[in-house]
Amino acid sequence: EPVPRADPRRYAGRLRRSPRTLTLDPFKMLAFNVKSTSPAPVSKVLSPFVDSQKWKAGASFVQELDAWREKVRQLRYSVQGAQRCRDGTLHYYKLATHAAHHFRGVNLATEAKLSFRWHDTFSPKLSVAQPDWRYERAAVLFNLAASLSYLATLQDRGDPEGMKLACKYFQEAAGAIAEVRCVSKEGAWVEYTPDMTNDFLEALEALMLAQAQKCFYEKAVADGRPHALIAKLAAECAALYGDAWLKLDSPVLQQAIANEWLAVVDWNCKLFDGVQNYYAASVHAAANEYGLQVARLTHAVNKCAEAVNLCRKASPELQEQFKKAHGLARAAHATAKHDNDMVYFDKVPAVTTLPKLPRAAMVRPIRLPELDVTAPEEQAPPPPPPAAEPATAPDANVAGLAAGVQSVSLGGAGDALMPGPPPPPPPSFDEATDAGMEDLVAMGFGREAAQAALAQTGGSVQEASEILLQASST
Repeated sequence: EPVPRADPRRYAGRLRRSPRTLTLDPFKMLAFNVKSTSPAPVSKVLSPFVDSQKWKAGASFVQELDAWREKVRQLRYSVQGAQRCRDGTLHYYKLATHAAHHFRGVNLATEAKLSFRWHDTFSPKLSVAQPDWRYERAAVLFNLAASLSYLATLQDRGDPEGMKLACKYFQEAAGAIAEVRCVSKEGAWVEYTPDMTNDFLEALEALMLAQAQKCFYEKAVADGRPHALIAKLAAECAALYGDAWLKLDSPVLQQAIANEWLAVVDWNCKLFDGVQNYYAASVHAAANEYGLQVARLTHAVNKCAEAVNLCRKASPELQEQFKKAHGLARAAHATAKHDNDMVYFDKVPAVTTLPKLPRAAMVRPIRLPELDVTAPEEQAPPPPPPAAEPATAPDANVAGLAAGVQSVSLGGAGDALMPGPPPPPPPSFDEATDAGMEDLVAMGFGREAAQAALAQTGGSVQEASEILLQASST
């Protein structure tokens, strides 16, 4: 998709650090803060609806639910740390899911008069309250995604293990945000804080994936991978950052979101638009397409220059990173233009006439297995089965009918809330490149070539994809 343009002066004099925004990484990997919530008298309101004769553990469950909600309300990165914030939100999500099942017959608005109020992560003065367990669960999932994004920025991406963890956490954050969108869609509430709107959640998911993809790009550059491969990784980064920018560039979100967020996304849009063309120019040069090489490098120089101008108020480390990219593109452009003017005389087409560069998507949202909450015990246990009759030889037709009945599951009003058996664990970083030959085929490789590459690498999808990408660049 085309990367949107913006006036380089747009952020001049406007950049500010929101106290609710976290950009701890000097190279501007973004994390976001947890939402705050107002106290709710959960135990006081729900206790009258617990029948201790039918549900002996009901009173202790309500007390645990109330205590953990208060713990989650007080979770802060600076106090408990990101890991405890993640673990605490996951545990309370399980309790809230069980509560929705236990109290599914209680109308929170009219009977219990219980609402859950949550504040916007960027503008805490904005808040919305809903008498709905789904709203509570969606807000907790948002905080889970926030904790994962913060964990990702804490990793040392200069270390291979740190790079893997950062990429994993960003993908898990995207998966948690995708789950927020699913739960919110079921709720269909009229009022939302800006950070819970569908546009923002889609932008946030794209941003987390863009930062995970950027980890792959950084590793490929550090490992000296072929330029054709790096160009495809950078093209996917440009597309993801561009998608995030398009969704954030709305009047409502422009006013609600910290200006620094908008600026950082815009910088990366420009940078990766230039970087993908810088590396793609090498592919044209290897194919003796010197006019196309000059066209790509001209665009790369212009876009990297825009990125440098936009980040003038950023940290020195980030400015150095952007200036280095601009310097490489400018030097390559000067050499390529000189050679073409003096030796090759190829026609230089307008960059807008060139085809879009191929992309290599190496990341996807990862759904945490802990979100598949098992069904709780019912308030009243089922009665014991009647005494068995003396065994007799079963009729063949009756036995067949009984076997058929055993295969039928009967659902109740609350069964739809509880998911089925948990899926397999999410893929590791090394497996995140793809899950097998079908994913390699989906990336555009032939089935036979994908099968041969997997056989050559002993089943390693990541190594197979790199072999295929390198083969396609020759």
